[in-house]
Amino acid sequence: MAQVTWDGGSAYEMVLKAHTDAPPAAVFSLLTDLSAHLDWGGRRQRRNFRLTALNAATAVPNGARAGTEFVSEGVIPMTKAPSRDHSTVIAVEPPSVFEFHTDSVNDWPRGGRSETRWEHRYEIRRDGAGSLVTYRLRLAAATNPPLRMRAPVMRTMTHRVMIPMLCRRGFDNLLKAAAQTVAS
Repeated sequence: MAQVTWDGGSAYEMVLKAHTDAPPAAVFSLLTDLSAHLDWGGRRQRRNFRLTALNAATAVPNGARAGTEFVSEGVIPMTKAPSRDHSTVIAVEPPSVFEFHTDSVNDWPRGGRSETRWEHRYEIRRDGAGSLVTYRLRLAAATNPPLRMRAPVMRTMTHRVMIPMLCRRGFDNLLKAAAQTVAS
């Protein structure tokens, strides 16, 4: 179940929590391995909400560190326009915290441009033989958001149902991938 805090306007935060049988180091390793994001946030994700490309702007031989930058492209629901993102890793505290901020740009087919800043924070703590993982997504800024984030009924559905549902699948994919690395 997602916990959503939303004021009906631009203040938005969603929190997902779940247990995985993988130890904290396995989850953390997948988060800092940026190429792995293309698996659990790309290939395993829904067709209409996924990463399609990711390139680290700085070398990341032993995993992302604070200051690492990467660019990505993805698909978002209800449009053919790709989402172009520039992200910066903000916090890396092995094996318990991984945080990055994403500046996302969407140029719409009929003109107009949306720009948003999303803050992603993963907190991992030991839970028995596995881990309890918390994912926090916060909308930090939005300029000219798409209609689905502005129209009264659509914005409620988007913020309370669609964002949590779409993020939940990627989050679950991360936890399954971490458990698979331990099982193999």
